[in-house]
Amino acid sequence: MRGQQAARWRLALLLGLAALPAFVLAAGGCTRSSQAAMHDGTAVVIFVDFSESVGGQDRSGFRREIEKQILPWLQPGDGFLLAPIHDKTLTQFRPLVEGELPPRPQFNGWMNNVIKFNREAKETEAKLAEVKEALRTQTAVALGNASVARYTDIFNSLLLAEKLFSAESRRKVLILMSDMIEDSPPYAFDRMTWTPQTTGKILADLQARRAIADLRGVCIYVSGVSAPSADMANNISRFWEAYFQKAGADLHPSRYAHVLLHWPPPVSCRATS
Repeated sequence: MRGQQAARWRLALLLGLAALPAFVLAAGGCTRSSQAAMHDGTAVVIFVDFSESVGGQDRSGFRREIEKQILPWLQPGDGFLLAPIHDKTLTQFRPLVEGELPPRPQFNGWMNNVIKFNREAKETEAKLAEVKEALRTQTAVALGNASVARYTDIFNSLLLAEKLFSAESRRKVLILMSDMIEDSPPYAFDRMTWTPQTTGKILADLQARRAIADLRGVCIYVSGVSAPSADMANNISRFWEAYFQKAGADLHPSRYAHVLLHWPPPVSCRATS
């Protein structure tokens, strides 16, 4: 009787030991999943103004900011999209440049061979450099285009940004490279008479037409801000501050400037309400 009981204990112990690697592997899978959630990457969308009010020299400056600041910062798993702001932003949308950076391989002691993992890691680094160089070359060509648009349709660009981000699980960063002077019917920011009520009236009109983008969770940068006068610049900046607050986006005043400032975005740069 005692011999049978001892045999059962030995069998239970062997079954428990056999199950241990599977449990550890499952736990390792959860850990990898948690790490992936922490490193899901960033979706960077850039809209560049191609209107008459933004000249070729301005676009050259935008290109340098993309080449020197934005592209070098991109990490494995990030996405990059460059699109124009013009008079047909919403009706004839087509990205100028688009690319995805490959994710960096994750090492797992239960699943990976060290030599194979190191080889894959080197291949990924080479692919990252290749993708970034392709994005740099395509951006230079796109922003070297001398064509200009009649209107500056920023409002519809923002509605399009909402659509681009709607199914995006990664962190969302939107960069507007523009003087931010909306100039599309019925608005012409540089030819309007601004009063203390103007911003509220425009926002009420946009809201009635459901034309305020939903940009909750989106971190906003603006580069290229300018206006014919300081007073107009202040009125326009106050409008956009109110607009992005309505849209639920994160736009700190320090990131609304003539050049790209405070890049890269801190972890806290995302709206939560």
